[in-house]
Amino acid sequence: MGADGRSARQMARTAPELAAPEGMTALFDTSVLLLAMHPDASPPIDPATKKALEHPKQRVDYLIRNLSKARKKIVIPAPVLTEILVHAGESTNEYVQNFQQPPFRIVPFDTRAAIECASAIHRHGIKGKGRENPRAKIKFDRQIIAIAQVERVETIYSDDGDIFKYGTQAGIEVIRSYELELDPEDRQHRLDLEPVDGDDELPTA
Repeated sequence: MGADGRSARQMARTAPELAAPEGMTALFDTSVLLLAMHPDASPPIDPATKKALEHPKQRVDYLIRNLSKARKKIVIPAPVLTEILVHAGESTNEYVQNFQQPPFRIVPFDTRAAIECASAIHRHGIKGKGRENPRAKIKFDRQIIAIAQVERVETIYSDDGDIFKYGTQAGIEVIRSYELELDPEDRQHRLDLEPVDGDDELPTA
């Protein structure tokens, strides 16, 4: 309850409505954005092969190009930016400048998002299962979903199981990196394949 006796849900109902951004808006979580920014980022497991996902950076890069061509916005929540910059080192300023250019847009955890977040925690609680879901992480993930709701995000790209759960609860589509396609015109990802017998022979005159 708030100081005036209202619940988080009631406060959310009375909060000012924000105009929906034009066109489709996507949101990148840390787990997916790191694949594009850091070549040494650990790839997720591909359920089809039970092995580490092949060419994750190329998949995310191809997604970014397609979203950019379609003039769709890519939301980078401020909490996600924080996690990314932890790994940036001397490239911090460069990262921030890049994320301030289209199609990216850095979005803060503002008052409206705080109300949405409080409403979600009020409805679903804040208890997690086991040691892998501390209260701090649950609050962090809820903040990301709240930002997505305020920004009218249609699709979240994330490999985080909790983001998938909370996004689904909020009615937002969540896509994993192993679901992303490779650029069909990009053959570089096939360079690590073993050559077929005879393929390495030079043609004769």
